[in-house]
Amino acid sequence: MPLAATGSQQMTLRRAPNIWAFVVLGGVAGIVVGVLVGLAGGASAQFTQGAVVMFMVSVFAVVGLAAGAVVALVLDRLSVARARAVTTEVVGEDDPAAPQQAAPEAADPEAEDPRPTDPRA
Repeated sequence: MPLAATGSQQMTLRRAPNIWAFVVLGGVAGIVVGVLVGLAGGASAQFTQGAVVMFMVSVFAVVGLAAGAVVALVLDRLSVARARAVTTEVVGEDDPAAPQQAAPEAADPEAEDPRPTDPRA
């Protein structure tokens, strides 16, 4: 929906969660839980402690990623329910006839270089 040139306009305002932050946080939490569960389990004759830890880390990381995504989606749905309508004031662009501030000119970097030059160059 394009904005009107001037006047007021109705819009919906809501705070949406950053989904990727929740997914990454869930993955990191899953990795930590996987390390703790892998280290808490006893070693067996079939698998080394490192293999058990890596297996648990991979399983809990996937579970954590999924859990983070689900939490983010639930919070996103709640933010839609809490959205509110606001009225905004649409203002036209600045006057094009107004003078623009001139950018300072770039100085020549070689002219003001305080380092001595190498005569062999």
